[in-house]
Amino acid sequence: MADPRRSMMKRRNGTSSRRRIPVSEPQNEKNSIQEVEEAENKAEEEEAESHESSRKVEPDPVRLQLQEKLLRLQAEFDNYRKRQARDFRRLCDQGKKELIEELIAVLDNYHRAEQLVKEGGHSVEEIADGLMKTSEQLVSILKQEGLSELDVNKDDPFDPHIHEAMIAENREDLDQDTVLEILQKGYLLGQDLLRPARVKVGRPVSPSRNVELSEEEGGE
Repeated sequence: MADPRRSMMKRRNGTSSRRRIPVSEPQNEKNSIQEVEEAENKAEEEEAESHESSRKVEPDPVRLQLQEKLLRLQAEFDNYRKRQARDFRRLCDQGKKELIEELIAVLDNYHRAEQLVKEGGHSVEEIADGLMKTSEQLVSILKQEGLSELDVNKDDPFDPHIHEAMIAENREDLDQDTVLEILQKGYLLGQDLLRPARVKVGRPVSPSRNVELSEEEGGE
């Protein structure tokens, strides 16, 4: 006859052994997590090695030489530009000084004529002659500097490139705009227009205007 106590112990042992079985995670999920971690670690290592290798790369000596040459050329050009500007200013100042010295001589002659007028005892002809010589001296100086007078005459066709119309007058005896009077001379400096000639211009009366005038006269 079986011992009831042994049967009870077997049942207890069997129950307890079933309760002690551990619940584990699926094997595939554990492998996936491990692979992700390994991939992340590998990426971090490669990034660290890349930074380390980039720090260790030495600069190209040819590139450094070209950069130094470029900087040197830039500095030399900047110095050249400054030197040229300085020389140009010095030449301009020198030319201005020489011109002013010549003009002072003209001013001295004018002051002499002025003094003769104040002292009295000199004829108008003598004073006028002195002023004319002073004017001729001034013209000579300006010609040496490249100044020339525009060739403008009465009855020349009006040219807006060299003439400046100050006064206009309608004329029936003209068929085009014409210079009637030269009010102020014009000048060239070298080949450049320094000042246009200021003139009085005659304008032809338009044909339509003549017809209107004829009709008005006939109606009267």
